[in-house]
Amino acid sequence: MLFLESGGDEPVEIGVLMIGENRYEKFTGLEAGLKDLGYTDNEVHFTVKNAHDDEVLIEKQIDELLEDEPNLIVTLGGIETQRLKAKMDERNIEIPVVFAGLAAPKELGLIKDYKSPGGLFTGINNYHASISGKRLEMLTSLVPAIERVHVIYDSKIDVSKLSLEETRKAAKDLGVAISPCDASSKECLDTLWKTVDDGEAILILPSFRIESLTAEIVKLTEEKKVAAMGLYDFEAKKGLLASYGSSFYSQGYQASRFVSLILQGNKPGELPVELPDGIRFVVNQQTKDSLGVAINQDLLHIAELIHPEVQGGRKR
Repeated sequence: MLFLESGGDEPVEIGVLMIGENRYEKFTGLEAGLKDLGYTDNEVHFTVKNAHDDEVLIEKQIDELLEDEPNLIVTLGGIETQRLKAKMDERNIEIPVVFAGLAAPKELGLIKDYKSPGGLFTGINNYHASISGKRLEMLTSLVPAIERVHVIYDSKIDVSKLSLEETRKAAKDLGVAISPCDASSKECLDTLWKTVDDGEAILILPSFRIESLTAEIVKLTEEKKVAAMGLYDFEAKKGLLASYGSSFYSQGYQASRFVSLILQGNKPGELPVELPDGIRFVVNQQTKDSLGVAINQDLLHIAELIHPEVQGGRKR
C-alpha cells in the first residue's frame, strides 16, 4: 500500500464510488474534511465515479476503478460498498476501503466486528437501519392524529429490508398500523396515489432507488396533504414534513478522518467503525404550516426548523 510517508512526488489516488447524484454531498463533505485536516490538491487526487442511479453502470465503474488501482477507495453508500467488496473478494484485490456512511455493515458481511473490523473495510455506520423504529415513533408522535403509516422500502436492497424489520417491530410495540410499499416495483407510487387518505402518513426507509424518487414522493405528499418522515435533511428541504438521521455532508466529513488515518499508515481493519457524529431531527416549517394538522409542540421544540424558501440552498 502506498501512503503519504512513501515520500513520492505524485498525489495519492483516491477512488470515489457513488450510485447517484443525491450522494454527491458526501463527497463535498469528504473534500472539506480533508482540507480541514491539512491535505492539499498536491497530496490527494480524486477519481469520482457517479452511476446516476444505474445499477448496471456502477458495476462497470467498479471494474474501471479497480483496473486503475487507486491507493484507497471511498464508497458513498451501501450498494456501492457491497458491489465493490464482491468484486474485490472475487479477484483477491487488496485496496483499503472507507465507507462514508451505510447501515448495518456487520450484518451485511462487510466487516467482522465493529471494534476490530478486520480486512480492508472500515468507516461509518450511519445507524439508519437501527433507528427506523425510532423514526416511526417520532413521526407518529409529531402528528398524533396519524392512523396508518405507508412505509416505502426496497425489497432489492438488504439495508432497506433490515430497516423494514425494525419498523415492523416498532409498529407492533407502538400499536401503529403500517402498510409496506416496495419501491423496487413500478406500482408502488401508483398505489400510494390511489390509496393514501386523510389521517395517514408516509415513512421512508433507506435505498438509493427511494432517494431518486424524492421529488415524486414530495409531490404526492403535497397534493395528498399527508405528513412524511425521511432520513436526510435534503428530503425535508425538498418538502417532506420531517427527517431524522445523519446528513450526507456530515457523513462525508467524518469519513475524511478515516481516509487520513489510512494515508498515515494505519490498517483499515484496525480502525473501529464509528457511529455518526450527529443525528439531526429536521422539520420543514412551510410544510408543517401547509398540512394544517395538529403538531406535538413538545417534540417540535426539539426539532431544527428549516425554512427552505427563505434560507435557500442546503443546510449542512
